[in-house]
Amino acid sequence: MARPRRTALAAVTALALVGTACSNAEKATSTSARVLTLSAPSDVASWDPAVGAGATSMNYLQAVYSSLTTLGNDLSISPGLAAKWSYNAARTKLTLTIRDDVSFSDGTKLDAAAVKANLDRGLATPGSTQSALASVAKVTEAGPGEVELELKKPDPGLLYQLALVPGMIASPKAFATLKTAPVGSGPYLLDAAASTRGSSYTFTRNPRYSLPVTYGFDKLVIKALPDTNAMVNATLSGQVDGGGIPMAGLDQARSSGLATKEMPGLILGMWIVDRAGKLAPPLAQVKVRQAINYGLDAEGILAAVDKGNGDRRTQMFAAGSPAYVAALNSRYPYDPGKARRLLAEAGYPDGFTLTMPSENTYVPALYPIIAQQLAQIGIKVVYKPVSSTQITQQYLAGTYPAFMYTYTATENWLDASLFLEKGGAFNPFHVADPTIARLMSRIAVADDGERGKLFQELNTYVVEQAWFAPLYASKTLMVWKKDKVKLDVGDDQPYVFLRDYQPVV
Repeated sequence: MARPRRTALAAVTALALVGTACSNAEKATSTSARVLTLSAPSDVASWDPAVGAGATSMNYLQAVYSSLTTLGNDLSISPGLAAKWSYNAARTKLTLTIRDDVSFSDGTKLDAAAVKANLDRGLATPGSTQSALASVAKVTEAGPGEVELELKKPDPGLLYQLALVPGMIASPKAFATLKTAPVGSGPYLLDAAASTRGSSYTFTRNPRYSLPVTYGFDKLVIKALPDTNAMVNATLSGQVDGGGIPMAGLDQARSSGLATKEMPGLILGMWIVDRAGKLAPPLAQVKVRQAINYGLDAEGILAAVDKGNGDRRTQMFAAGSPAYVAALNSRYPYDPGKARRLLAEAGYPDGFTLTMPSENTYVPALYPIIAQQLAQIGIKVVYKPVSSTQITQQYLAGTYPAFMYTYTATENWLDASLFLEKGGAFNPFHVADPTIARLMSRIAVADDGERGKLFQELNTYVVEQAWFAPLYASKTLMVWKKDKVKLDVGDDQPYVFLRDYQPVV
């Protein structure tokens, strides 16, 4: 659930995950078709769940696919395509019982064989889905309507992952064409004739949709609006019914008669991924990575980029989660003098050159600020422009030793697995650390009481080793037409789900 930095961060969150149970109010009918138009900050990368995707593609995928499990607004796990599940005593074998009343939109039955085919394909396809399922050694049909996942080791985050893209099930008959033509069992069908690649996508109701979750709108339109100004204008002018805009637009949104909700935002910072020094040898030294942390003026950047709408962070885990340690946020105060001394102690008194990517669609002002501040401590930044539609793929391919990025911190095990473990999708150089490996092994089998303490130990170690240079956690602003849409979300809810948008009766 990581994604490129965007000013309109809330729009990413607006459609981040798959649906779950909702109220009976959704079942209200109307003599005219109800159309929900939402904004998204980027185009869909691929319609194929096996390829995997960050939240930017989740915006679209959840409309056409259903997942094996369901993520609640409080991040609890409930049934989805899997009606129930069970583990063996060692928690190395997960058995899923698949619903027997679900069909794909092409008319074929969604059964245990289809689930196995999807999971096998996800395991065999390089990308974030493969990484998310890394603990799965083998998938078998255990009996009528049952799928058994044999695990290499206990995985506390697997059921969570199966509620996201890795658990989305597509029709095996459509595997060859999924990249451009999705066939799932979700609430909607992609209307290709009414859609324009890279601009706007129209969805109509799936008549074969049969899960308990109901959706109150007959038609869904998602507009890809990567330009921040275009997104704000579309929202404030009523061209879209809901989405996200920068916090700076709060007063204008309210004066325009829109309903608003401040939401937890994304963690912005530098990902120092080449920790073994393959492309940038200096980054292999902890003192160099610490120098970068001391050399970035997080509070100044927060004020300049997000108008102060956020909180200082030096850690990658979500506030309020078991791993979070508030005291860590004071670990790296802005101190360019100390940063220069650390570089000298590491053997780089004259600094070094660091190549990083940049894109000019979202918050272009961020890049010169980073370059200027790092130059003050002796690190010359050379940017290579990349296309905004290819950011995630290039960043996760190990093309660059470091990059500016954002992360949606959610469930601790999921986060740690993705960006700390050797095989994690967001550890593109596959750097292994024995301390991290030891702590992750202990966390995997720990009870709830012990797990929190171990997560805090892990978090503290990662901050001390400066695997990242987080700057701050932003705030996001959800806005919607209150005369057309109802949106009821909690103060600490990290995502707004597609199911949460309901029509005003």
